[in-house]
Amino acid sequence: MSIVGIITARSGSKSVPNKNIRILGKSPLLGWTVQAATKSIKIDKLILSTDSEEYFDKAKSFNKNLIFHKRSAPLSEDVPSELVILDIVEKYENLFDDDSIVVVLQPTTPFITSDDIDTCIEKLQQNPDFNSCITVKQVSEYPEWMIIPNDDNEKICKVSPEESIRQNLQQRWIPNGGAYVVRKNFLEKTKSIIDKNAILIHEMSKIRSMDIDEEEDFQICEAIVNSNILLD
Repeated sequence: MSIVGIITARSGSKSVPNKNIRILGKSPLLGWTVQAATKSIKIDKLILSTDSEEYFDKAKSFNKNLIFHKRSAPLSEDVPSELVILDIVEKYENLFDDDSIVVVLQPTTPFITSDDIDTCIEKLQQNPDFNSCITVKQVSEYPEWMIIPNDDNEKICKVSPEESIRQNLQQRWIPNGGAYVVRKNFLEKTKSIIDKNAILIHEMSKIRSMDIDEEEDFQICEAIVNSNILLD
């Protein structure tokens, strides 16, 4: 069974220009994920999928064995990750076998660790009836508390007495964007990296689940790094 890690990092971010190579602490953003994946004791091969040679050169400084998947023009647009991953599986078929596990990682969740990655892989290995395992964080913004418009477009909040107490609400989790671990055969069959019927999860803390989509997210991550709180 081969285990192949794939880091996706296109250069066309609009919300935070060139965020994948913007310096966070002492490393470009994608360097954080490359280092975490390189420290994994489970991943056999590591691929960076990008449309930018500059991105690859910066990433390779953290792992000289990193494999470069140069995206075609269509795949360099804002397309589903599945299309990129399937293209890699096809082009690098020699790296995969029938029982391969694919580990999809995103630089925008920089505080993921090698332990997080390896735990996801181990859970999938130990549960043959499941097809995917993802990193998640606990939900703190419960749907029961959300304010919605009524027919007159007035903002109303319908919360029952039971729902007003957090301890009475069902615990929920959402993907944090860190890692998506999927069986290759399932990926090829369904064209999806998530099995929506049943999925394994690995919970990460709220801080380590920071996902950079906007400029203020990057500023928060910078503050976290400067505070040294990640050493705790």
